[in-house]
Amino acid sequence: MKYTVDEKSRLNSSSQPPADKTPSDFWLSLRTNVRLKHQAPAIQPVSRNQNLPLSFNQERLWSLEQLQPDTSVHNILHCLHLQGELNVVALQMSLREIIRRHEILRTTFPTVDGQPIQAICPDIDWTVPIIDLQELPLEQRKTQAQRLAAEDAKQPFDLTKSPLWRIKLLRLTEQEHILVRTIHHIIFDGWSDRVFLRELGVLYDSFSQAKPSPLSELPVQYADYAHTQQQWLQGEVFSSQLDYWQNQLSGISALELPTDYPPPPVPSYQGAYQPFELSQNLTQALKKLSYQEGVSLFVTLLTLFKTLLYLYTKQEDVVICSPVVGRHQVESKGLIGYFNNIVALRTDLSTNPSFRELLHQVSHVSSEAFAHQDIPLQKVAELPHLVHTPLTRGMFVLHNTPNPSLNLDGLTVNSLYVDREIANFDLSLSLQEKLGKLTGGWQYKTDLFQATTITQMLEDFQTLLEHLVTHPDIQLSSLLQLLGKAKSNQPLSLNQITSDTQSSNPKQLSDPTDHSIEYVEPRDLLELKLLHIWQDILGIQSIGVTDNFFELGGHSLLAVRLFANIQTTFNQDLPLATLLQASTIEQLANLLRQEGWTPPSSSLIPLKSSGSNLPLFLVAPGASTALQYVPLTRCLGSNQPVYGLQAQGLEANQVIHETIEEIAAHYIQEIQTLGFDGPYMLGGRCGLGTVVAFEMAQQLQAQGKQVALLAMLDPTYQAFQNAFEKPEPTKKTLLYYIGRLICHWRAGKLLGVLRHKTSQSKITQKIVQLSDDLSDDPHVRRLQTVLQAQKKAIRNYKPQVYSGQIMLFLSKNRQRMWRYWNFKTLATQGAKRFICPTTHGNMLDEPDVQSLAEKLQACIDQASKNDKGF
Repeated sequence: MKYTVDEKSRLNSSSQPPADKTPSDFWLSLRTNVRLKHQAPAIQPVSRNQNLPLSFNQERLWSLEQLQPDTSVHNILHCLHLQGELNVVALQMSLREIIRRHEILRTTFPTVDGQPIQAICPDIDWTVPIIDLQELPLEQRKTQAQRLAAEDAKQPFDLTKSPLWRIKLLRLTEQEHILVRTIHHIIFDGWSDRVFLRELGVLYDSFSQAKPSPLSELPVQYADYAHTQQQWLQGEVFSSQLDYWQNQLSGISALELPTDYPPPPVPSYQGAYQPFELSQNLTQALKKLSYQEGVSLFVTLLTLFKTLLYLYTKQEDVVICSPVVGRHQVESKGLIGYFNNIVALRTDLSTNPSFRELLHQVSHVSSEAFAHQDIPLQKVAELPHLVHTPLTRGMFVLHNTPNPSLNLDGLTVNSLYVDREIANFDLSLSLQEKLGKLTGGWQYKTDLFQATTITQMLEDFQTLLEHLVTHPDIQLSSLLQLLGKAKSNQPLSLNQITSDTQSSNPKQLSDPTDHSIEYVEPRDLLELKLLHIWQDILGIQSIGVTDNFFELGGHSLLAVRLFANIQTTFNQDLPLATLLQASTIEQLANLLRQEGWTPPSSSLIPLKSSGSNLPLFLVAPGASTALQYVPLTRCLGSNQPVYGLQAQGLEANQVIHETIEEIAAHYIQEIQTLGFDGPYMLGGRCGLGTVVAFEMAQQLQAQGKQVALLAMLDPTYQAFQNAFEKPEPTKKTLLYYIGRLICHWRAGKLLGVLRHKTSQSKITQKIVQLSDDLSDDPHVRRLQTVLQAQKKAIRNYKPQVYSGQIMLFLSKNRQRMWRYWNFKTLATQGAKRFICPTTHGNMLDEPDVQSLAEKLQACIDQASKNDKGF
């Protein structure tokens, strides 16, 4: 591909991040998700007494149907194999209720003045048809069922006639059925299947027990979403997004796939599918490479697919499409309907990048494209310079959400695959992970490709994967040369690639052993289940059973989710502090295997028990655990023992203390179980952590004990409010606050600041926000109970003056408030201030925690040398 100077500079500027500012794929994705969530308006109900428009995506499908009527290519087939005692009446009631709940299942698309509209039928009188196959020989029944399902999927729908779905029940035996559902894509997508199956499971269980539906009414419907989308995506919003695509796809060429036959005059959707599976070792190697490079597995696999196509086509300008869910608004999550869109992902390979460099280019382009995903592909394709340039020849899909499952009381339910022999795109690669392996297949149009060609591409793709996971620095030109050396119609040789590359490019590759992948696989079902839990909680797929939870980015709040899942899966209500004793999957599995093992329930948590220095005792704030001090512990000296102290009541059957004095006395008793009798070094964070550490120092001094250090990490005014006189607002302080508000207003952040202040005033919300499904978890319920008791204890606490000095470690966003928080009056020797270049929320997180650790370690060293303490 040859570019003009203007086109090349425009493409590079839009597809590559600055060299010194390459954000990780995680943060790019997070920023994109937050942006999408806030840029789309909330879905609002609209009157049904008007012509209801189609969504943009529905318009695209409707237009395709007009060009090729009587086609079944957009039919979605799903078959469920049901084994057990089926309650047909409950099933019938459940399906009817889903149809009643979701208007889109009662919607057709007639035209008014030549334009399609959504017409919603008030009700559909429908009974599930039952086809009895028991007259056939037993060995023929399932085959006949699959044939009937395939034939049903081939029958087109008339978009003007209701319903746009067909559901039937095939009876193989009295204890075995197959539920066949064919539905038009214009009212359904992949996420809709999750909604459908979840509601079917809930309703079936209730109706089987003669109970009413437990599902609440939907606040909005798909027609409301379509109307909101049409109102929002116009004018400046539409133009700005369309401008991005016009710039991004300027000068683009269609993907020239290596077809065996010329394209037919009339597009055909006749297709075939070749499945394949990657080994667990190769799957984990791909995940580890993604993790090391800071990109998602999606980006790595997409880059590999584009690399393969480059080797086959020699095109330096490669465009591959990929679907997006398109459900940004919270209200859309529970709706059935067609929300999907397709985005075009363009990659420039003209600079002969290494595979590693290409990974980051693809990551950046993908993130930008996903941030502009609201414009439907049809509108992009209508741009003048794209009218004659097909964008949808190649497709890549990674199913990175769990397959929807259905749980029906008394039944074993499994999905039944039925080959439909169609292909929507010329060539598409789809992948998903099952039991630690990437599985998937190549779907292709049979009037373009021979099966042998696809087999060859599949073998070359796997060879490419195996090589590039250990040699990511090889350049594309080197790969192209190696492919040219390969014999015609023979797969790429991994050995040949490795040997040739090392001989011809000795400076580009280090010894392959330097890239060896240290990964310990699960060895039994218990470790495999724990692995899946860790992957879900940490958002990382490349995890070995010997990897440390905290080194993988785990922290105390994620531990709440982790142990909630463990409790659900294994019926084991473990203390969160178990992670310090068993911080790997292997160690945790060993504990769970032990019969009669009693988990620790002490408030004293050994974060690091070795070392000859005086131990440091750190009080956890609020209802959080001492696990949050793990990063700080690791940054302190290797000879520094550290113990955490956390509230009673976080674990089952513990007594909750109701006053600050009781909490402090309990912690002192716990410390003394170590046989330690001072001098004491104490610390605490935030509100409760600092005030309890302060009270512990008071009680220890009252007992005649020596306190060598009292450290407060970002204390709050509210914790000591009974000791301070609230300063009268002065002109200077008012101007300070007004100035801050003006600055935030100018930066467009005022609303965000106000929201932040509101949400942060309720610590419970911060915990529960980690996961919507934790509200009924026993850990969270106990956290909420402990929080309420602690708030009351702080309100009633009246601190006395401490006979010593306080070491205050303040985050940069609190240093200006120092003059208004008169902590100096709390101690006879005053307070010494240390400013950490971080925020309150990041003080204990890497890399900010290192600054705090350096300052705290200096105070610890001085306190250890000073016989009198501070």
